[in-house]
Amino acid sequence: MLLNLSSVLDSWKIPMSTRKRSFWKVIFLFVVATLFLKSFLRLGSVPQVEFLFTQTVPYNVFFDGMENYAIDAKSLKDNYKVDKADSLGIDQTTKLLTKDYLKEILNIDPQTLKKLKKSHHGYVNVHMEHLIKNVKIDTFGKQRKTHPSWRDYSKSKGYVIIGGGPYSWLSYLVVKQIRATGSILPIEVFIPSQKEYEPEYCEEILPRYNARCIVLDPEIGALVLKVVKIGGYQFKMLAILQSSFENVMYMDSDLFPVKNPEHLFTSQLFEEKGLFLWPDAWARTTNPYFHDIAEHPVIEKKVRYSDIDRKLANDQSLLPELLLYTFQNSNFHDFEGSLPDPTSEAGILVVNKTSHKRTLLLALYYNLFGPKFYYPLLTQGSAGEGDKETFIAAATVMNETYFHTPKLFKWIGYESVDEGKFVSKSLGHYDPLTAKPEEESSLLFMHCSYPKYYTDWFYSNHDLVYKDEKTHIRMYESVYENVGYDVDLRLLLAFVIGVCKNLNKDKENDQWAGNFLSYIGKDVEVNNKRCEEVYIPHLEWLKETTKYKNTLLY
Repeated sequence: MLLNLSSVLDSWKIPMSTRKRSFWKVIFLFVVATLFLKSFLRLGSVPQVEFLFTQTVPYNVFFDGMENYAIDAKSLKDNYKVDKADSLGIDQTTKLLTKDYLKEILNIDPQTLKKLKKSHHGYVNVHMEHLIKNVKIDTFGKQRKTHPSWRDYSKSKGYVIIGGGPYSWLSYLVVKQIRATGSILPIEVFIPSQKEYEPEYCEEILPRYNARCIVLDPEIGALVLKVVKIGGYQFKMLAILQSSFENVMYMDSDLFPVKNPEHLFTSQLFEEKGLFLWPDAWARTTNPYFHDIAEHPVIEKKVRYSDIDRKLANDQSLLPELLLYTFQNSNFHDFEGSLPDPTSEAGILVVNKTSHKRTLLLALYYNLFGPKFYYPLLTQGSAGEGDKETFIAAATVMNETYFHTPKLFKWIGYESVDEGKFVSKSLGHYDPLTAKPEEESSLLFMHCSYPKYYTDWFYSNHDLVYKDEKTHIRMYESVYENVGYDVDLRLLLAFVIGVCKNLNKDKENDQWAGNFLSYIGKDVEVNNKRCEEVYIPHLEWLKETTKYKNTLLY
């Protein structure tokens, strides 16, 4: 190439000094042209690379081919050999839940077991691995690390609540309580279908609270329906999948934070664990076959004592060494590899969708096939059967870290004169960062599941809610000292403002929920009657008698 260039310069009769300058100019132009050509060729392939690796992930990748893992077998729901598992409170140390006992509750024939194993193995080792290695999903959702949106997505934090129909009313109360605690993080209310979308609620009311609706993507719904019929508990996974946040605090629509919980997201413990869970009231009754299906064996090596071990020993000092216990004489869930006792409360969970994408992918599978198979396997008809065990099960099988708050819940209620005993109306959950089993700790959440804040339920149970020997009562009185305000007053005020159209107080009445929620608006006359008879008189009594004048009112 250099000789050819010299010949060309000779033929042009260019002087030597000029020739040298021209020679280097040609070389320079040649290099520039070469680099430009290479860049051009690379640029020509950019659209394809961008399309494959830097666009957001379409939701269909999570569900395409999911029908290949459908389980063509008889449902395990209520398919007991004799009876469902005993619903034992965690403090009811009356029965050993041994491996043999737990294995003989559900009627699982060999063919069903074989199909369950095949489905689970295929989903984990084919479908999930394809998503992670080939599709290269970075998080449980649409974002990719190479997409410009990742900068905003990474480390984003927010609340997710289920809405739709009457749940939109409950979610509205939770949204108001979140803001009453002082929390400012964004909130997303998941609406399961377009027909449940209420424009004024979603577009005018929620934005006032830095909240918005996210409607189930029709594509997701269509893909899921190719595999199973969905509803109820299963929406939780779809809400987390479609949420905009990397770090999600999911709350049931009857779960109220009593203090600002934002600090959980920024804690070192959450950075390390990536998943916070809270204990439920019940002892674990998971079928041992679950571990066979999930290829996560339980080793006959006892790793912890149960209360029943202490009871049977009669004396703490007489407890046998752990290595002396066998599957025959100990609770199954005290052995290495088992799911921990007690069960989990899935009304509240905090999760990092990136660090725990495998856990969430497997939890998605457990929930899609939950009602017929995995809910029964994980609970066997004991109290609270549903999605609540799917998260801790998935994290355990995937060997991903989690923190199960060590301090049990607190029963919240009041001393009933009528019944002569303490009556519980809610479960309280502690701050996992400070809770210690043997010490009084700070409560963060209340699960107000009985009664829920439905207008008809509240009214039909008003003798429990506000009358005790013909006097008013405070349902949640036992928790006031811990949280520092009158919880009954705060929650009922939000309820009354939303339900009672004839409250006749301009500042409060403009928030009547019947203007934007059909659940309230369709029963105006009935609700006005309930307000006059029960809700407003009780609210006035709470205001007049509260000892917590600092209670934040709406």
